[in-house]
Amino acid sequence: MPMVLIVNDDSAFQKQLRTAFGQGSGFDACIEARKGAEALAKTKLRSPDLVILDFSLPDMSGLQLAEELKAITAELPIFLLTTDYNVKLEKKALSCGITAVFSKLDDLATLLANARAMCGIE
Repeated sequence: MPMVLIVNDDSAFQKQLRTAFGQGSGFDACIEARKGAEALAKTKLRSPDLVILDFSLPDMSGLQLAEELKAITAELPIFLLTTDYNVKLEKKALSCGITAVFSKLDDLATLLANARAMCGIE
């Protein structure tokens, strides 16, 4: 089963994501990181099947992290979460190698459904 890496420094939101991608979601494991550097190290060590990252991180932007993650594993799917979704941000994100952009204000069921589809989970 696929493994997901969640990169978010907001403890409450990270807990919501952990719950959504927990038991019964179709994902084998949920790895967590609070900073970009930690996410890069865990990606090299664990090779996740999907990364879900926040736009704003303490040590770098989600866009910077996406570019660095793609340098490690070019085919790695990356979902970006933001509170300030707009078309301009989505275009910039896609140009940085991000697969899809989601609003943090939307229902997590949509994010989970897209993650399951991306990883081939029926």
